[in-house]
Amino acid sequence: MYNKKVSLLLGGLALFIFTPLIHAQCAARFDKVEHIYDDFESYHALQQVDSKKELRISVINDESCQLQLVITSENQAQLKGQFQSVPYQMQSIQSQLVSTSTLKLSFTNSSTILSLLIPSGTPIKAGVYTDRLQMKLYDQGSKLLDEREYSIQENIVPRTSLSVLGYNTFSNTINLGELIPGKEYTMLPSLQVVTNSDIQLSVSSDNNGKLIHSLYRDKYAINYSLDLAGSWLELNNVSQHKFSYSGQTVYLLPLKIQLNDFERQAAGEYSDIIRFQISPLNY
Repeated sequence: MYNKKVSLLLGGLALFIFTPLIHAQCAARFDKVEHIYDDFESYHALQQVDSKKELRISVINDESCQLQLVITSENQAQLKGQFQSVPYQMQSIQSQLVSTSTLKLSFTNSSTILSLLIPSGTPIKAGVYTDRLQMKLYDQGSKLLDEREYSIQENIVPRTSLSVLGYNTFSNTINLGELIPGKEYTMLPSLQVVTNSDIQLSVSSDNNGKLIHSLYRDKYAINYSLDLAGSWLELNNVSQHKFSYSGQTVYLLPLKIQLNDFERQAAGEYSDIIRFQISPLNY
């Protein structure tokens, strides 16, 4: 009779010890990684705000779990491309930064938001850039529950603009004043090129490098040359110039005009139209 009571007591004690362990197990898993915002591809170095990419990471079966998400960048928090590597920042309001390339996040209502930022002013050449994020889900005991990879691929598109700065920039017309043989005219505006890619600048003259009389177009003309940022151009044909992007985003190209020697020209107005056109290369 005594032995039966002891066995019954021990059995009840064993049940009391192991039942809480069964209930404490966590079966959480990754559910979805959703792409909710991205303006990386429209980034340009002169913008005033950081460029951002946002991901929503959600889990399932996380009832009564205390979870921790560890995200590590394969490229050390850099977008790698053919021409350069672009550093970015990983941020979240529910995070702890372990290193520049590793972030620990917690969850609220079974999800968390991860933000990737490219700081404004970062010079980036147009092209395709990639990285891979390794996501690992742990329980409160640091047991690995699930893992997932997320690939990043961004195509930074070419962005090129051409504007006129400086002298007489409120008009597309430049008045040289009195035309003097052999004179060099320096009071001209400058071209400003803003680009994130290799570019080609084409320069052409409607009159093939001649200032032509407004009335006697077939009889009176004055030849001239155009200086573009220190290089004299002959305008009897289209002149093409290539600029290779090497981290410089803004190019300032001063202009000068020099008249050829001339004599016995009729008084009056002489004019020409110079056309500038830029286009990205190799994209």
